[in-house]
Amino acid sequence: MDVECVGVKQEFLEDNIIYSIARVLDEIVRETDIIESPQQTAFHTIKKPAISLAKYLERIQMYSYCSNDCFILALIYIDRIQQKNQDVVINSFCVHRFMLTCIILSIKYNDDDYYKNDYYAKVGGITINELNKLELELLTLLDYELYVSQQQYYFYKDKLMKYAKL
Repeated sequence: MDVECVGVKQEFLEDNIIYSIARVLDEIVRETDIIESPQQTAFHTIKKPAISLAKYLERIQMYSYCSNDCFILALIYIDRIQQKNQDVVINSFCVHRFMLTCIILSIKYNDDDYYKNDYYAKVGGITINELNKLELELLTLLDYELYVSQQQYYFYKDKLMKYAKL
């Protein structure tokens, strides 16, 4: 394979990383939807969102103008939440809100430019008050630990890239 072809394939996989993330989370949600969530959080809604997770992530990507890195970091934050709070079940009643808030925090923590919360609330289809509450709850669930090492970041990115090839 020539270098140009490899570069195009790599770029294609990176451009589609949000679909890999959506597939991973969809698989998790399929398993966790059958489990009764022992702890309801501010992220849990009464009914499941009508929009698929992949379409929701597309929307966030389209209007937030953030890098794919922020989506990878958001997935890492989701894993941290699960590790630190084993009584919190991420299911189809909360995965959209968790991802929205994780992406926003990753943008704010890692990108130089970002919008105000009222803009992100409109993108995510929630109110500004809900978003502010979700941000605070997420920071608490993460113990305010937003830093991700390069090693951990590339571990997740590599796994997602391999998953995208399947």
